[in-house]
Amino acid sequence: MKILLAALSAALMLAGCVNTSKANRPLVALQRAPEFTLKNVLGGDLKSDDFKGKVLVVDFWATWCVPCKKEIPEYHELRRKYKDQGLEFLGVTFDSSEAELKRFMADIKVEYPLAWGTDAVDVAFGGHRGFPTTFVIGKDWKVYRRFFADQGKMEKLEKDIIALLEKPAEPATQPAY
Repeated sequence: MKILLAALSAALMLAGCVNTSKANRPLVALQRAPEFTLKNVLGGDLKSDDFKGKVLVVDFWATWCVPCKKEIPEYHELRRKYKDQGLEFLGVTFDSSEAELKRFMADIKVEYPLAWGTDAVDVAFGGHRGFPTTFVIGKDWKVYRRFFADQGKMEKLEKDIIALLEKPAEPATQPAY
C-alpha cells in the first residue's frame, strides 16, 4: 500500500510539471483559414479578402460575456502597438441582439471591425465551446492558434502576433482535390 501511495504521489507531482497548454506549443498551421463574408455591425460587408496579407486575430464573443468585455481594452493596446506592422482584429459577435450591441457599443468603444456571427463561419473555424474563443491567422491565411478563455492569453497572444508578423508571407495555396 505504501508503495502504491508513493508511486501515485510521484506520478501526480510529475503530472503537475508537464506543460499541456497548446498555447505554449510552437506555431504550426492548424488549418487553412476559411473564406467568409460577414455583415459589419455598422453596415456593409466584411470579407476575408479585406484581411488577407495581415496577421488577423478573430475573436468570437458576446455582449453578455464578462471575460470578452475585459479583453477589448487589451486588444486595443495590441492593435495600436502592431497595426502599422500589419496586425488587425475582427470581433465576431454571437448571441447578441442588435439592441444589446448598441447598448454595449455606447458603453465600450470598440476600435476594430465587428461583424455578426453566422453558423457557417462558426463551423468553418471549427466551432467554439464558449466565449471568448480567439483564432490567430497568419499572413498566409492559415489558422495558427486557437484560444478559449485561456489564463495568460494576452502574453501568449502577443508572442504569437510578433512571431507571425516576422514570418514571411507565403502564398496561400488551394488544397488539391
